[in-house]
Order: sequence, then structure tokens, then C-alpha cells
Amino acid sequence: MSQRRDVDVVVIGARCAGAAHARLLAEAGVSTLVVDRCEEGSDTLSSHTLTRGAVKQLDRWDLLPRLVASGTPGISRSVFQFGETTIPLDLRPVRSGPGMVAPRRSKLDAMLGTAAREAGAELRYRTSFRDTIRDDAGRVRGVRLASPEGWEYSVRADFVVGADGLRSPLARNVGARETTITEAFHSHLYGYFVLPDQRDNLFAFAPGLSIGLTPTDGGVTTVIVSGSPARLRAEISEKGAEGAILSLASEIDADLGARLRAAQMSERARLFAGHATIRRQSSGPGWALIGDAGQFRDPVTAHGITDAFRDAEHLALHLLESGFDAAGYERERNPVSDPIFALTAEMTRYDRPLTELSAQFVRLSQLMRDEQAWMEERFGASALAA
Repeated sequence: MSQRRDVDVVVIGARCAGAAHARLLAEAGVSTLVVDRCEEGSDTLSSHTLTRGAVKQLDRWDLLPRLVASGTPGISRSVFQFGETTIPLDLRPVRSGPGMVAPRRSKLDAMLGTAAREAGAELRYRTSFRDTIRDDAGRVRGVRLASPEGWEYSVRADFVVGADGLRSPLARNVGARETTITEAFHSHLYGYFVLPDQRDNLFAFAPGLSIGLTPTDGGVTTVIVSGSPARLRAEISEKGAEGAILSLASEIDADLGARLRAAQMSERARLFAGHATIRRQSSGPGWALIGDAGQFRDPVTAHGITDAFRDAEHLALHLLESGFDAAGYERERNPVSDPIFALTAEMTRYDRPLTELSAQFVRLSQLMRDEQAWMEERFGASALAA
């Protein structure tokens, strides 16, 4: 008996994972609806960093030139400071642009949404997920949604994808099992400073603390101070969020602290209190999860957008190969993501000597190269990469 449907796939979440996934499906001729509860072009807390794997995907999708043309600065070098030791790392460009970029999410997510529309996907913003629709066998066959005006309606589909973040409502609805990899996590205090001369990524470390500076759009640099939740709460309680950034930056590097004190903050500082490193069951009958909805790691490795892009393309290809059967998606994904996942969990400890932390970043660099090699082999010859 045939199943009536309105679209082939519904994607919950229109940010970097969901919009990229929808574009890839739509380009392959799959009728795709994407919904997101937020306004189109809204911002979200992020490190903004696209590591080389993600940049290569944007390059293959022919979207990197569009991003660079919009004014997002290219980054050609990362500098790591471990106490008195400084390690510069040159970043080779890719085919159509720089080796690293760090756009504001309001720009990146909107660009990906526009590309999804151009490919034929339908996007509905200010639209909330309410429930799944299931057939008699329990397979997900669509969703109940709420319009911007609050009225509810049904959309039937062959498959539903959750790209709706760490606190995924779809994951809760389908009862996705959750595994905690480690309870340890950092808190991260985000600020934006007008530093037009900042060209490099800069990461500086002191015992129990770190700071990252990453150039983003409009001559602004993202400044992220990370440490134990207790330490950051105490600093914010005493000095306020902006004062905490300046104080901790000075503790890590006195010259850097002075530079930030002389700069203008372009917007208020914001705190991500942190979350345990988790993995969820990421597929079931008629549904799958990608990005943070499926697995979340501490932002210390700035790998979240890369995870989102990798999962978006991997699941799209898998669904097309399997006829919308997600079985096997996780079995193929986990061995690729596990090494960086495990290393990220180790890097959330606060008692690491700087020499150990330096070695962990060297290890991270190698693991990222391994991940890129897998992505090029898995995606490179596919129609999705055209």
C-alpha cells in the first residue's frame, strides 16, 4: 500500500547542518521542506570557525567564493601560544579561496538557506516542530508543525531529519538514546572586539585557561575565553562579563590583555555555561539526526561546523544510496568522528600541563587530516560533490 506524502524529506532546523543537508538533497531532485523556529538570518552563539574540512566542502559546493565576496576575511595562519612557546601554522588555500574562514552565523546560515532555496528546497522560518506522525509499524512518516501565527498542521514525508541542535526536540520526541562521553566541560565567554589589524587565528593557553581570537566579518574579532565553570562564574560575578574577559585575557597574556582593553567591544559578551560531551542514537525508522542534535562535543576544538557539514553531506548521500533508509549511517559515521570526539573529551580536563596540551593539538591536527581524507574519498566522486 502506498504512503501518501507531501514531500520526500522534512528537515527540522535551517542552520548550517540543516540548510546544507537540504540543499544537497534538493540538488539531487529530492523534494525537501526545511523549517526553523527562528527568524531567517538570526545569529547564534558560535566560534564561527570553519576548519579546513568544512572549507573544502564549501569549495566543492561552489559556495566559498560567495562567502569571500560578501566580505568575510580569509585566514592564512593560526598561531598557538603555550606559555613561552609559540607555534605558527600556515594554512594553505583551497581551490577557490582561503584555507580558513570564520563568518558570522547570521551570514553563513542565511547563505546556506538561500543556496537551499536556489536548489529547489522550501524553507519556512518561525515555524516550530510539535510532533511526529507515525504509521502502524511505528515508522516516522511526517511531522506536526506550528505556523508563525500558532496554528498547527501536518506534513507527511518519507523521512524526517533533525538538525535542531544540542537540545533537539526531535531527538526527545523519537526517544533517541543518549550516551554521556564525559561529564567534564569548559565554560566559554564570547566577546566581539573591533580589531581590524587582527589577521591570524590566535590561541593562547595558561594553566586552566585559554583564549582564542578569530577574525570575523566587519573588522571584528571573536574573542573566546575558556576555563572551568566555577572560575568563569566567579570572574563574571565579581567583574561582569566584559571585565571577566579582560581580566582573564591579561592573566593568560599581559600584552594581549592590554590590547583588548584598548579596543572597543562591538556587542555585549555572552556566556555558554557548557555541556557534557554526549552522543545520541542518531537514526531510526524514518528519522535521523545530524550536527549537534546527534553528537555534541565541547567547543574547545572549534569543530562543530565541520561536524555539521560532514554529517549533512554524509547523511544526504547515505539516504540517496539506501532509498531513505538510515540504517548503517551511524556505523559509518562513528569511526570517522570517534578519534576527534575522544580527544575533545580529553582536552576538557583542567589539570593538563601545557606540554601535554601542545601534544594534543598536534594530535588534533593529524586527526583532522585523516577526517579530510575520509571525506574526500566518501564524497569526492559522488553526484553530491558536483
